[in-house]
Amino acid sequence: MSPVPAVPARTSRTWSAVGVLLIVLAWHVAARQLGPLLMATPWEALCAIVPLVQSPQFFANAGVSLMRIGVGVLAGASLGFTAGVLAGHSARLRGLIEPLRWLLMAMPPVVIVVLAMLWFGLGSPMVIFITTLMMAPGMYVNTVKGMLHVDRNLIEMTHVYRYGRWLRLRHLYLPALSAPLLAALLIAACGGVRLVVMAEVLGAENGVGYALANARSTFDTAELFAWVLLILGLVAVLEFAFLQPLQRRLGRWMESSRA
Repeated sequence: MSPVPAVPARTSRTWSAVGVLLIVLAWHVAARQLGPLLMATPWEALCAIVPLVQSPQFFANAGVSLMRIGVGVLAGASLGFTAGVLAGHSARLRGLIEPLRWLLMAMPPVVIVVLAMLWFGLGSPMVIFITTLMMAPGMYVNTVKGMLHVDRNLIEMTHVYRYGRWLRLRHLYLPALSAPLLAALLIAACGGVRLVVMAEVLGAENGVGYALANARSTFDTAELFAWVLLILGLVAVLEFAFLQPLQRRLGRWMESSRA
């Protein structure tokens, strides 16, 4: 009798909380060792959030960065998904796109930032271009892999029953692609936040990264780490308040689509 495969245990929230406490403790110890000029303590960073939020530049910088993140991630995800669906249907197109995909994934982001600064100058077009260009390959790869793993018999059945393109996309491809696409979207959303902030630090006239660069230049480590905490909070909201509920909703939709 073959053994029954074990069901993976759910992640323990208690141990996750312990992990967070260990990170905060390590942060506190490192800050004490390095001194206030190099690293603020967790408490100092928390206390710096209130005056930071009350400053007149906060909402301007945060709003610009959120706009760049939304437009860049949406454009990159849409471009990668569309190219992946088309390449999943055509081996020739897939071979044509593959060198460009490899080039974008192999090239260091700093190189793309420097080139974008030369082409677009400082500002939102440069940041959005970088985010779109770096987000699209991941979405494309996951879409193509999902398309290639769709059961060929089901594809032939949709042709026999004369399903149109929209019906095939809705009832065949999207249920098969939902899991890899959601994983890619999670990576794209979190990676998009990091890319936008990095691009703003290296070359922007406003935004969260610009504020981080100013805090670094004035050695205001409390404000710098306060921005870091706010960025982490944004990523947490994206993952736990938006992407995970979307994952559960897609899971229910997949079950109803299979039925």
